[in-house]
Amino acid sequence: MRVLVVDDDKLARKGLISIMNWEKYGFEVVGDVQNGSKALEFLKDNMVDVVFTDIDMPEIDGIELMERCRTEYPDVKFVIFSVHEDFRYAQKAMRLGALDYISKISFDGDDCDQILERVDRKYKDNLLKKEKRQEDHGLRKKLENAWMNTRWIYDDNEFGRLCEMTGEVELRTAERIFVKSLHRIQEITGEEYEFPALSSVNDMLAWVKKWKDELYRTCLQTEKANDIYSFARIILYIEEHVEENLKSEDAAAEIGMSRSYFSTRFKEMTGDTFHNYVISRKMNAAACKMEKGTENITQIASDLGYDNYYYFTKVFTKEYGCTPTEYANRVKKCSI
Repeated sequence: MRVLVVDDDKLARKGLISIMNWEKYGFEVVGDVQNGSKALEFLKDNMVDVVFTDIDMPEIDGIELMERCRTEYPDVKFVIFSVHEDFRYAQKAMRLGALDYISKISFDGDDCDQILERVDRKYKDNLLKKEKRQEDHGLRKKLENAWMNTRWIYDDNEFGRLCEMTGEVELRTAERIFVKSLHRIQEITGEEYEFPALSSVNDMLAWVKKWKDELYRTCLQTEKANDIYSFARIILYIEEHVEENLKSEDAAAEIGMSRSYFSTRFKEMTGDTFHNYVISRKMNAAACKMEKGTENITQIASDLGYDNYYYFTKVFTKEYGCTPTEYANRVKKCSI
């Protein structure tokens, strides 16, 4: 994550940059400026993910900077450092979407890791929420498109006519419209719907509302099914490339997902992180090779991407409860 530090106190600004263990949590300080005005100039020409800013500054203060960025740079997140102990400042900053509000007065160097860890977690949570909103929006659009395609034939006038029909003759006309719509629904969903015995236009409208709700649930299930299919592909991908240096970002790209969403869904699907799952499959592959007995253990470790034999031994022992040599010896004894 790219960080911009904003504070009119140069000493405080440089001190913050030097005291924080940025790299440990994946942060990179790409700039530091003395006020909100300079920050806006910097943002015009530079990509920034998180701004660490003071509140009290000349020209444009921290709160105004947040307000401006909310419209001009909505993806930029903020962490507020301030001497103000007044909760109203913190409240306003948090309402504007600040990831954290930290008091300069009570700030301790020992807090650095906790602060960065907290900011990192909140930033990633925000990304996941944004992706979830986009996913939900896409799902709503699918539903809306499906619904529009089934909406009482092809023009709004017939829907209006349907709502006005009450007599016997009108009901028969309404039934014809309804049946035609039902067929269209079946084309869209691929599902066979039994024509319900409906005695009034109101019954028809009630049935359609029920169908809309069912369609929404179907769309949700379809999204889940798509995820299951995608992650089944990833499991196969891991098995086929188990000897390679597998990374979550490569796997995510394989099925067209962002890394953060992929990591969350992978753990939900498998019960394990991508990293741990890959290690488990690599150790399983190592065990299978030992059972074949065609390669020595050092070669097996190297084939699976472990140039450090001692580290390979440590990982294998954690997975199987014995060293690779012990495992290979057991296999030999069993085959005698």
